[in-house]
Parts: sequence; structure tokens; C-alpha cells
Amino acid sequence: MEALMIYAVRCVVMVLVIWIVSMVLGKKSLLQFSAFDIGILMIVSTVIAQPLVTKDLFKTAIGVAILLGSIIVIGKLSLKSRFYRADYKPSVLIAHGVINKEELRKNHMSIHALLSLLRVQGISKVSDVNYTILEVGGNISIIPRNSARPVTVRDMDLPVPEEGLTFPVVMDGVVYPDMLEAAGVTREWLEDELEKSYRCTSSDVFYAETAGRDLFVNLYTQSGGKKK
Repeated sequence: MEALMIYAVRCVVMVLVIWIVSMVLGKKSLLQFSAFDIGILMIVSTVIAQPLVTKDLFKTAIGVAILLGSIIVIGKLSLKSRFYRADYKPSVLIAHGVINKEELRKNHMSIHALLSLLRVQGISKVSDVNYTILEVGGNISIIPRNSARPVTVRDMDLPVPEEGLTFPVVMDGVVYPDMLEAAGVTREWLEDELEKSYRCTSSDVFYAETAGRDLFVNLYTQSGGKKK
């Protein structure tokens, strides 16, 4: 029983370590990690697993701290102009409709892979592309030629008001005061609108969002669910 408790404590400690690692890395998604970040994470995952099969918890903690320190140091250095290349740099794969074979080679990408990425972005012809850039995180940015891009409101010279953010104010029958405040409306306004337009209260609402004074509502009866 004692051995089982010790093992459970090790598991809890490792969960806390993983949480600290995620906090240090911030909100970057996997596609935004540099090759260095991914390499360090692979090492960290191996080191963290050791206390689950051995008793060397202290040495593991030191190793994880050193690895996290290296991530922080490299991240700080990459913010300085002389170290901008530490996180690599974007690659221009297509410029003025011409594919750059050398950049494809450097990034180990075939023409077929490039064409596939273009199709995912809705581009079927290379001739429609002005620039294609392989970003640091591995994403593809495509700038089409003016003749191939969709017509915009600016092109048509139409006066269209700017839209603000949309805030979810009710979710699963629960009203969120912080969202109401961010949207610039009150609980009283919300309940009045629900009563006037939907003949219901917030407890009848599965989801509601507002942008300015425009309220969009999904009732439980519409969403096929039941009130809690």
C-alpha cells in the first residue's frame, strides 16, 4: 500500500511539472513551435516519464528545470534583432507566379506538396498566385494576384459599417455577467429582449450571443436539448 501511495505522489508531481511546462511555453500551438521547441519537448517528455519507473525524482526535477531554462533563454534571444534567425525565417516559395525551386529544396518540399497546400487554400492554378510564403510555424500564406482575388466591398465602393466583436452572453442556460459587461449591455436588457422577441427567459436559452444590440438566440427547443 505504501509503494502504491508513493507511485501516486510521483504521478501527481509529474502532472504538476507538465502543467508548469505548458505555462512556460504559453499559448503557442504546435504549428507555431520552432524545431528547437519540438526537440526540447521530446527530451522533456522522456525525462518526465523517468520518475514513474525509477526513484530518481530529484534529478528529474533538475533536468526539467534546465530544459525549461533553455527554452526561455532561446525565446528571449529570438526577440533581439541579432538573433532573429534563431527561430528561422519565412521562405518565399512562389514570387510573381514563379516557383522557387531552391526554397522548395531547402524546406524539403516537393512541387506536389506545394500544389496540395495551394488547393487547400482554394488556389487551383499557380498562375493565380503572386506570392506564397512558408511561415516560421509551418503555415502557408498566399497572396493572390489582383485579377484572381475575390471582389471586396472596397472594390465596389460600398459604405459598410465596421462590425464589433460578438460576445456569448448565455451558454446552457447560464448568463455570463462578464460577457454582458464586455458587450456593453445589462442583464435587464437581455431579459427584456428575450421576453419581447422569443417569449422566454434566459433559463430557456441554450446559447445566445450579441454584437452591439443585435441578439442571436438558440433555445433549448431549437437545439434538441433539455433544460438543466
